[in-house]
Amino acid sequence: MTLVTLPGKILDKAHHTLLLMQEDAACHAICVLNDSRIGNVRSKLRLIETIAARKLDHGEIAFDGRVWITTADLPHPTPH
Repeated sequence: MTLVTLPGKILDKAHHTLLLMQEDAACHAICVLNDSRIGNVRSKLRLIETIAARKLDHGEIAFDGRVWITTADLPHPTPH
């Protein structure tokens, strides 16, 4: 699945950022929990799109139909 954030469809709120993403004709609401580890969502759109696509592929959709992304969904650096 390839998701693309729709231009101008990013809404920043105090506790989360809401993005509207599209795959073919389907649109999906993606919520990113604002957290210092995630940082500026707009600068990480490719990463957020990849995480959202993976979660949709695995059926990880909240009761409200949204896909929620938190710091737990971010890639973890491997220890050296």
